[in-house]
Amino acid sequence: MFSQTWKKYLPLITLFLKKSVNGPQTIQLNQTDFMRALGGRKIKLSFAQMQINKGRMNNLIKNTALAKELADVLNDDAATSALLRSRNYSFAFTSNFELQITDVTPAEVTATGEVKEEAEAQQPETTNL
Repeated sequence: MFSQTWKKYLPLITLFLKKSVNGPQTIQLNQTDFMRALGGRKIKLSFAQMQINKGRMNNLIKNTALAKELADVLNDDAATSALLRSRNYSFAFTSNFELQITDVTPAEVTATGEVKEEAEAQQPETTNL
């Protein structure tokens, strides 16, 4: 139902997956695209805390069809799938049609017990479409 909509945004989502190393990212998506995909049905158009850890979706929480189709589209694309297998990500989709992407990969601990940070946290970046 939502696969075509997610495919439309796939290049942008891939870009923001890469940027999420620097901090949480928010993408404002077009409400009309999702309403058109619904075709008049009434379905909850939000989800919270869908996690993909090393390419596998976390099934600890009940994810909606919207979340499952996003995970399927992300895993079907070779470049995006490679990103997902290398890190841990958390996704949330609000009722305001904002997709929030957060890199939740734990920091590496060196042999001396120091935490190795890959990048310093920055302000979240927001893009409107």
